[in-house]
Amino acid sequence: MGAYMKLIITDLDGTLLHDDKQFNGALLDQVLQQLDQAGDHFVIATGRELKWVQKVFKGFTDRIDIVASNGAVVKPVGQPAVKTMISQDTLSDLQHFLTESGPLPTGGLRTYTDSEMYLVDGMGQIEDTTYTFMQDLYGQIHQINSLTEVPGPVTTVTGRWDVKPKDGTDMMTRLNDSELPVFATTSGYGTVDILPEGVNKAVALAQLMHRINPGEAGQMVAFGDGMNDYEMLQAANQGYVMPNGTTFLLEQPEFKHVTEDNNHDGVLKTILSWA
Repeated sequence: MGAYMKLIITDLDGTLLHDDKQFNGALLDQVLQQLDQAGDHFVIATGRELKWVQKVFKGFTDRIDIVASNGAVVKPVGQPAVKTMISQDTLSDLQHFLTESGPLPTGGLRTYTDSEMYLVDGMGQIEDTTYTFMQDLYGQIHQINSLTEVPGPVTTVTGRWDVKPKDGTDMMTRLNDSELPVFATTSGYGTVDILPEGVNKAVALAQLMHRINPGEAGQMVAFGDGMNDYEMLQAANQGYVMPNGTTFLLEQPEFKHVTEDNNHDGVLKTILSWA
């Protein structure tokens, strides 16, 4: 795979994580040892927020670089996180767009600051298991009437449109066709992540590469399963799609296919097979 430093990058949901949001810690430790010996980096690139990743991967985060919130947050090991934010003015415009144009989310609309989580009333309900996890992570979850009540800029706003199968992708398209300075992407299941304009995983990974290996060339190998991974897989020197991935990604000829799915540690086994 060449002599350059490499970033080995993986999405989480549907990729590294099992469906129950667990992972094989023993295999991950083997992978991290293997990459460390080669001078390479293991990177998580996910739509999940930084605090979520740090909790789930407690005990490993001093060995893993993180791109969170679909690229709005870049956190190299041993360096502070750098964030790209949605302004409060844009949050106000986004609230107006969602309220006036419809349809409203059916599975909740939420956003986060560094330490607080906000749920917008009248935008459906998030799943009970998600609510419980987030309550443990953030403490009190603030119920607000509008995104205009969030006290500061945020990295992402997440909504779920899941009455009909295409509701999420339809809203993603409409947001991207609007004049709002945002970029919308989806990880499937009707969930839409609304990010600052110009943000995606590929852009963030280029920033990460520069921060950990300034002025030097490097290689990227990426694993993903959903449309929010598409730019990342394209930008990588080699992209790998999970067997449980979306049909669109599986049909792209430039991507390789992982043999085993997320529930059978396909990402970690593939990396270990390179040794």
